[in-house]
Amino acid sequence: MNWKTLFSTPPPDTVWSLDGQTVVVVHRDRKQGNRCVAVDAPGDLFELGPAGLQGVDVQRLTALLTSLQGTISGDRRAAVVVPTQWVRCFLVESDDLPRRRADLQDVLRWRLKKLLPIAPTDLRIAASIQSPMGEAKSVLCSAVPEKAATQLESAFDGAGISPGLVLPRIFALATETASAATPRVIVQQETSVLSMAVVANGGVRLIRTKPLPQSGGPWAGAEREISLAMRYIRATMAIDGAVNVVVSASDEDSARSMAEWFGGQNNVSVRISTALQLCPDANLAATLGNGRLAPMAAVMDGGAP
Repeated sequence: MNWKTLFSTPPPDTVWSLDGQTVVVVHRDRKQGNRCVAVDAPGDLFELGPAGLQGVDVQRLTALLTSLQGTISGDRRAAVVVPTQWVRCFLVESDDLPRRRADLQDVLRWRLKKLLPIAPTDLRIAASIQSPMGEAKSVLCSAVPEKAATQLESAFDGAGISPGLVLPRIFALATETASAATPRVIVQQETSVLSMAVVANGGVRLIRTKPLPQSGGPWAGAEREISLAMRYIRATMAIDGAVNVVVSASDEDSARSMAEWFGGQNNVSVRISTALQLCPDANLAATLGNGRLAPMAAVMDGGAP
């Protein structure tokens, strides 16, 4: 995938991160360095449903965004990173994809009709055609209920902010600059879900999100899902050579557990995605954690070549 098409040029100097616990913004001042501020999010600020983000309290979110924007003096045009579980991500494969955007949207809505418990006409769909591998063509798409997308846009617009890019954390991490010669596996764990993406030959070749069990700790279900996914990647996708793995988690213990598991696999180079340096306040950075800051840093750095 040509990740450059997802970004403004130059990369955004202001990046927001939203989730059910915290609203964060980082602004890069090229003369004075980064500024980072955050505020706790009310528990009912965002509503989740079976299709991801279902609703937003526009009035309260607008107030939070306005306050943080005034504190940090961020750019009007900015990028927004959201939890992967807020968005439904799919890789749709077809031998024949229509060239017209409207026709492509119709095809995707028809395909997603069988995958989501919501009418396709009620979805906001973003799509990017991947570089072909063999005869099959594929489209990387993300979908969110139109109502929630509109409410999110209204809140930012009310605060005088224009999001040029909104993307889930797994996509943000996939944009990190890396060698195109070696396939990459991105593993991203949030409170209740595990997401994985495979980037190879200039495109996303696999995207998968699985719920994790509520008991036994976040690593309990993650180990099984990672093991199953790697068997599929090695055997079915025939990626049997060297692989670079990037892991990111909402807690440091899970990140270390994942890195240790991958460290025991053959032909795997693994690293934990870290970006605490993005926030100059060390105490705030530690509170926010790499799980929030690393995807923001990937977007701010401009993505892969």
